Amino acid sequence: MERTRSTPERWLIIGISLLVVLIAALLAALLAHDRERERTLMEAKLDLGMRTQAQELNLVFNTYAWTLQGEGTALEAVRLNNDSVLARRWTDLLRNRYAIREVTLADDGGSTWSLHRSDSAWQFIVTRRHGGNAETLSSSWPSSRNWAVPVPSNVPPGTDPREHGWFSRAVEAGQGRPVWKESSNCRSCLNLSMLLHPGAPDSNLRILNFRIDAGLLLSGETSWEQGSEMVLLGTQHRPITTIDSTAAGRAWAHVLAERKQDRGTAPFQAEVDGRRWVGRIAPLYLDGATLGIGLLTDAEQGLSWARDQRLIQWSAAAALVLLGLLLALLSLQSRRAARKAMQQTRRSDLQARSLARAISEKETLDREVHHRVKNNLQVVSSLLNLQAQRVADEGAHREFLRGKRRIDSIALVHHKLYRQQNLAAVDLHVFLDDIAKAVAGMFAPQSSTVSHSVESNGLTCDADTAIQLGILLCELLANCHQHAFPYSTGGHIHIAVRRQEDGAYVLSVKDNGRGFDPADVKDVHLGLEVVEALAGQLDGHYRITGDAGGTLVEVDFRTSVPH
Repeated sequence: MERTRSTPERWLIIGISLLVVLIAALLAALLAHDRERERTLMEAKLDLGMRTQAQELNLVFNTYAWTLQGEGTALEAVRLNNDSVLARRWTDLLRNRYAIREVTLADDGGSTWSLHRSDSAWQFIVTRRHGGNAETLSSSWPSSRNWAVPVPSNVPPGTDPREHGWFSRAVEAGQGRPVWKESSNCRSCLNLSMLLHPGAPDSNLRILNFRIDAGLLLSGETSWEQGSEMVLLGTQHRPITTIDSTAAGRAWAHVLAERKQDRGTAPFQAEVDGRRWVGRIAPLYLDGATLGIGLLTDAEQGLSWARDQRLIQWSAAAALVLLGLLLALLSLQSRRAARKAMQQTRRSDLQARSLARAISEKETLDREVHHRVKNNLQVVSSLLNLQAQRVADEGAHREFLRGKRRIDSIALVHHKLYRQQNLAAVDLHVFLDDIAKAVAGMFAPQSSTVSHSVESNGLTCDADTAIQLGILLCELLANCHQHAFPYSTGGHIHIAVRRQEDGAYVLSVKDNGRGFDPADVKDVHLGLEVVEALAGQLDGHYRITGDAGGTLVEVDFRTSVPH
């Protein structure tokens, strides 16, 4: 008997051991290929980062090219002898495009108009060349001012613009085509120039040039993600953007020093200050210039998930071994515990389903109660209607109909209530608006010229409060339709519910009808008695004011009205 029982246990242990060995072999194979997989994924990540950075840079460069084209189009209509127009236009332009450090307009005669911005001041210089002579006008003003008219000065004329590369590059590109060129006298600057339309056939050629600070141009674009750094390189692989002193900046300085003659675009690795970096340099093609874009990322930080994955794999292997031992030692006990757990789970599921079903049934029952109350009230209304048809006395007949209308109003309230989505928090705006529309329908066609509006201030209430407010509103609206608008001109009824500072609430119904005089009301008025009784149920009271401009009924009440 003992041997028969131990044989299945032995086979169970053997099977679990084989399973553990198989899983361990699979984990070992995965760990052996981790490095190759890390390299592949890192290169894919670099490619994605390079494409993303290239797209963002192209968008930035295109934005300034479009700005140049727009300014060129505007300058085609500006006369060159109107220096104040240029100073005013360019001051606004440089304030809107902070990366532009200098704007220059030059013609094929060597004359220039230039606005330069420093940190605290502006300088506008006009140089007109006539043969071998040059006349210079200059003006300077603080950065807080708008512009100043240039006056003759002793400022020596600058270099002839025709000697600059950006001038010849724009002429070669042709009219209306912005072209880029690295600045020869500013390491971190780029020139963006364009040949303007000459205007008249005998007009001089004009070149518009922006000198742009690449560091300001690409501010905020040099970091793709945490632990990465992007640089913009010139044609000689010299950095155009500033390399900072951070870990990524020091790594870039080391990489560029090691790769002075290397123009390859394949991914590379570098180890700086004990940290491993992975990067790539690729060409960035602009119109007129080919720059380089480089992306360097921390390999350890970029592949931190790989270390976590290896830790998870080793933890899984250890857990599997431990699990195998536990299963081998406690197989019989675990089966019994599993059966108990399954039974408990089934009982819990049954209880949860029973509770959900009970809640659903209660909600359905509440709606069914309101629906049946409405149906029963409609039956009572029909009986009253039949009885009223048998009453010959006109006064009694009228009272039967009034009673029937009040029963119809109560049925209407229950009908509108059970159609609400949430009976625990009834939306007063929707509820009161539905009731106002339905009561107006009771008095059609006379009510067709009477409009209404509802202001609930976002308040909600429970179902019991909604029933009392609905019946009360039906009674007040009926009085409005019966007494406030005797003529065919119609009118308006405004319904509002608001909360007062002392925590009480006010339901107000105001019409712009013929007004109300409390002295004209009989001592016994059933409608007002109903209003008073309902207000008392809500722990409140009502008041009526009226004049030639209409009647206002306000019902103060205290109840639980959730926001």
